[in-house]
Amino acid sequence: MTVLALALAGLFVPTITLPLPEARAVTPDVDELRIRGVDAEARRDPTALDGAAGEHHDHSRDEDGAQVHAEEERVAGRLAALSPRRTTEEFLVAGITWELRDDEVVTEAAVRLRERGRWGDWEALGIDGVEVRGGRAGTEPIVSTGATGIQARVLTESGVPPTGLRIDVVDPGTSPVDAYAGTATSPAASASAATGNEIRPAMVTRAGWGADESLSSRWPEVSGRLDAMYVHHTAGTNSYTRAQSAAIVRGIYGYHTRSRDWPDIGYHFLVDKFGTVFVGRKESRKDNPVGAQAGGYNTGTIGVSALGNFESVRPTAALVNGIERVLAWKAYTYNIGPMSTVVLPTGGSTGSGTRATPGTDVRVPRILGHRTTNITACPGRYLTEKLPSIRRDVLERVRAAKDRYGVARRTTGRVDPIAATPGQKPIQWFSRTTYRWRGVEGAARYQVLQRFGRYDSKMPDTRYWRKVKIVSGTSATLSMSRGYSVVYAVRPIDSKGRYGPIRRVVRTTRPVADGDVRRAEGTWLRRTSDGWYGGKAWFTDEQGARLRVPGAVDVRSIRVIAPTAPGNGRVAVFVGGTRVGTIDLSSVWRNDQVTRTVKLSARRSGAVTFRTLDAGKVVRISGVGISRW
Repeated sequence: MTVLALALAGLFVPTITLPLPEARAVTPDVDELRIRGVDAEARRDPTALDGAAGEHHDHSRDEDGAQVHAEEERVAGRLAALSPRRTTEEFLVAGITWELRDDEVVTEAAVRLRERGRWGDWEALGIDGVEVRGGRAGTEPIVSTGATGIQARVLTESGVPPTGLRIDVVDPGTSPVDAYAGTATSPAASASAATGNEIRPAMVTRAGWGADESLSSRWPEVSGRLDAMYVHHTAGTNSYTRAQSAAIVRGIYGYHTRSRDWPDIGYHFLVDKFGTVFVGRKESRKDNPVGAQAGGYNTGTIGVSALGNFESVRPTAALVNGIERVLAWKAYTYNIGPMSTVVLPTGGSTGSGTRATPGTDVRVPRILGHRTTNITACPGRYLTEKLPSIRRDVLERVRAAKDRYGVARRTTGRVDPIAATPGQKPIQWFSRTTYRWRGVEGAARYQVLQRFGRYDSKMPDTRYWRKVKIVSGTSATLSMSRGYSVVYAVRPIDSKGRYGPIRRVVRTTRPVADGDVRRAEGTWLRRTSDGWYGGKAWFTDEQGARLRVPGAVDVRSIRVIAPTAPGNGRVAVFVGGTRVGTIDLSSVWRNDQVTRTVKLSARRSGAVTFRTLDAGKVVRISGVGISRW
């Protein structure tokens, strides 16, 4: 009676908790509309070549200091494709894609949509230079509140359309829980020591927004540390409803996995205009999987995408607040200074649209817009203008968290590796071997990571790791192919699935494959013996005979596995034509398996050549290891 009276008086509103509908996976429906060159009728439309919104900026300097002049933003191109205006079933997300292997350079891609029965203006789509093996090239997605028609326009440097050019429109379907997205709860604060999750924002899980996990696959690459955090936006509408947000995320997921053929959604997190945070890429809540959100700079970074187009509309306070909560949580967890800068290496993938050339180091803010490093309007001028205040607010949130909870720390310590045996390091002689470490207090399991590169390719940078396996004990039996250098590392996992710090266990190298060691000059025979490494060896007694391993990269040491004996000969070793050392295969005692090492004073690249120095003296070489260490 009292509650009823207060409610009728407007002083008290009772809260009734009803059971939410059960979340279920929803499979987006993707239609592929082929674009076959320039449609003659569409070309006669006087608006066919009108300027596209968002294709260049009208201000001379980007907020983050990147020069963004209109004349350099708008790359010249020739009309390669213009589709007719096509009527479609209703869709929320669309994009333009083409074959990744195509060499045509797309300089502009734009679409216009029919919404609520009317055709809109052309909107430029960012050329997404992220390359995923087996995937398709394409644009960033455009978002609608429910379009029923689309037209596309593509310019290339040559005027020839790329192979397999098409429009992809995505209907994400509906789910009973779409209207309730945003009801996730925040984690409870730690009672003992801060872990960072004390300020993790409430967020909608992948199950909550209806991710069909059958569309995604294993994503093994993770960043070993977090250097910078990107802010993005999606092109298209800002008029979506709260109930459409989950469907839009589902549509972007469908575009990335089904249209681009990526293993997962590209962004780590997405935030709508109501401030709701959605989990994007798998495991983003507890780890830093390498994303597909800033071509050339994906390793060591995360991407938070705002749902909406902020080139012409200002972001809501709720959206900005949601972005700040995500960035503050990550900055607090990984001890990142929100107002500081960091140097990022520019990746070498082609077509990434990076402002800097591949291989160049660039200094950028820790919290930055996509346009700072890549040629794009993202995250739009009005969200870009917010970045200084976002950094300040994130800093205040981090300071408040430290004052209340202390500095965030991992829940376990580092593993303590057990020294590798001579058969495991510096040369791992056999394809399979077992590496060990001492147990860590609080660890329930251990994750094994690796970073590797063939002798003729560069190693990934030190921020990159690839997941190998999870083990319950303190050892792992691992396999490695011939010709590779590898770094193995281990990190503990506690009972709640939280990761500890990464610790390197070993750096080692496998000998190159027999077929990669080639006769270059003189007579070399293949001899066999049960006692020799691999049961065989290259044999010669000629002076000046040469063996060659072509194309080695970043060589720091060379190790030869060879039989030795009294009176055996010497071998000069060259890298890229420069003599770097001499190997003497004579010894007082006969030995079927000896490792000789030549260490370089600095890294060199080029063919590794072995040239015999003595006439009439036997040289036998069973294996060659080319290492970066």
